Amino acid sequence: MKKLILTVIFAAIGLGTINAQEGLKGGAYVGVPSGNSTDYFGMNYGVFAAFHYPVFENLHLGATAGLDFFSGKDIPGTNQKFKGFTVLPIGVSGQFNLSDEFFATVDLGFALSLSKDYTGGFFFQPKGGWQNEYVQVFVFFKNLSSKLDTATSFKNFNSITSIGVGGAYKF
Repeated sequence: MKKLILTVIFAAIGLGTINAQEGLKGGAYVGVPSGNSTDYFGMNYGVFAAFHYPVFENLHLGATAGLDFFSGKDIPGTNQKFKGFTVLPIGVSGQFNLSDEFFATVDLGFALSLSKDYTGGFFFQPKGGWQNEYVQVFVFFKNLSSKLDTATSFKNFNSITSIGVGGAYKF
């Protein structure tokens, strides 16, 4: 865990030292699991970096990557707890500016599992929100096609979903 935290810190420092590039942004978010995921996970939080290149006046295409954490929950009726889940989502991203202040973004790609008890899988994350010249504030819905990869009777989920809020700073 210490190595993971140090990696995030060095990545943030690295983003801060990059020359200002239009379309580069870094941010963080927090959310709560939804659907069957609520039985296994208590919280979702993470950081990301994205780069969007303007293709048309209101359409920007690019890439995104980050670290995504899900905290484990207690297993009802036992003294055990589900392990937390960490993934490294890497994908393509498209942003459409509805106006100067409002935008819609869709990220999709593959989330590599950094937790040995879970599999990685496809991720899909639409976002919408408000922006100005320096920041973005958004709401999101996320779906990861991941499942528990160990022998247990608690294997009744094939995807992990989450809803939440976040913000990003535009470099």
